This record gives sequence, C-alpha cells and structure tokens, in this order.
Amino acid sequence: MNIARPATGFEIREPSHFAGYLAGFSNRWPRVQDHWSGIKARLKMTGHREGVAVDAPGERVFEALGSTNGRVPTIRVAYHVLGATLTFLAILVIEPID
Repeated sequence: MNIARPATGFEIREPSHFAGYLAGFSNRWPRVQDHWSGIKARLKMTGHREGVAVDAPGERVFEALGSTNGRVPTIRVAYHVLGATLTFLAILVIEPID
C-alpha cells in the first residue's frame, strides 16, 4: 500500500492510558518519557515506512532499541496509518539486551 505523508507529518493520536503506563517505568528508566517523545517525533514524519507491516493494511510495529548504559528501555509500539493520521494501538516497554 502506498501512503503519502503530509508535508507537516502525520497527525498523532495516542491513547490516554499510554502516559500512565510509561510513568510506571520512570523510576527504573528516568528518560523513558524523552525516549517516547523522540519515537513519536520520528514516526510523525516516517511512520508510513518505519517498522514492519503486520496484519491489516496500514498496521505496523516499530521497535526502538534501548540500552542499559544509555539508560533507555526498548519500546515496541503498534500503530495504524490511515490518511493523514497515525494512531497508536499498543505499547510495550522491554528491558534492553546489551
């Protein structure tokens, strides 16, 4: 499926429970919120071609590798791209393998 990214990037829709889920990791991973913000900024511009296509057209999974030394976890996120909108579906914080 060919998807054209809007010039200013996709409109991001994030479920409200993501914030609470990520906050639960802030003691172990103090930079988790910054890491997540960086992932969102990246996917806003490149989400239509990042990650791996799964299941239905427009559904993708992206994994941002973390680092114990860098003090950031691995974050895996599933999302759907439709038109000018990128909608996050699920998120998982994973202990990185160094």
